[in-house]
Amino acid sequence: MIMGMIELCTPLPKSKISHIKICENTQQYIIDFLQNLLPPSDRKSIPDELRKTFIFNKIKPKHKKKVEKGKCFSARKRLRFGLGRIGNRNQMKYSDVLPLNQLWLQYMREMLNVESFADISENPRNWENVNLQLIKADYHGAKISIDRSKCPSLVGVTGIVIQDTKNTFRVCGMDNIIRTIPKDVVKINVHLDDGVTLKVFGRELSIRPAERAVKKFKNSSIVML
Repeated sequence: MIMGMIELCTPLPKSKISHIKICENTQQYIIDFLQNLLPPSDRKSIPDELRKTFIFNKIKPKHKKKVEKGKCFSARKRLRFGLGRIGNRNQMKYSDVLPLNQLWLQYMREMLNVESFADISENPRNWENVNLQLIKADYHGAKISIDRSKCPSLVGVTGIVIQDTKNTFRVCGMDNIIRTIPKDVVKINVHLDDGVTLKVFGRELSIRPAERAVKKFKNSSIVML
């Protein structure tokens, strides 16, 4: 077997290969071969076709790594652990939220583009923009009082807003008691500096603050309580 392999790999004698033509330039040999083989209409594209690279092995598809999403608590677990819940009754003092009110007043000056709230125009023509900004504003930190309500016990309630949800305000009063005010049944006084008070219907604010800030509002008639 070994002797057979040696004979197989032995070069042919010159007498056997003397009549065989060997082309030193293999590329030119291929071009000549194709020109003789192909019709005249295809011969012009031979050089371009020879420049192409063909991959004969299989290309493995790229598998995208799945991004693992962080595990979040369900609504039931958030309720169980008290996440997002603000203390009840006497767990918060009015003095604790006064700095929040100062931040909110500065925020409203920027919203209304005034240095002093006394600069707000009394011309009704200019109030369309003011009304729009009041509806879009975030009321966390605002000092409010209830001017009118379908529920008589709410009239006169005053405090600083510590939680603004879709349907309610939670306010901390000067007596350090936290109260929940339904928006749908009240007309609100919003107390600003410089002796300025603005009135807003709570029903107009019955949208989550984050959604209210980006929503497009249309002029509509105000529904009386």
